[in-house]
Amino acid sequence: MFGISSAEFAVILIIALLIVGPKQMPEVLRAFGRGYKNLNRFIKKTSQVIDDIMYDSEKIADKAEKALSEKQEKSNRPEKDEKADDK
Repeated sequence: MFGISSAEFAVILIIALLIVGPKQMPEVLRAFGRGYKNLNRFIKKTSQVIDDIMYDSEKIADKAEKALSEKQEKSNRPEKDEKADDK
């Protein structure tokens, strides 16, 4: 968890227990848990928004590329010589 070993976590927990005290420790841990939960929720929502934006931008880029290629195909087609039709 968080890239720390269980021994390091135990030391942090003991220091927190000494600073906060045993009566307030459950309250502090609950607050930490709520904050961690809210942070994870925020990160997931932000990630989803970014994924949606990327998907939409890819669709827009595909449409633009398709329109550009169609425009280039039209400009590369040889136009009929109107004078040749008159003869």
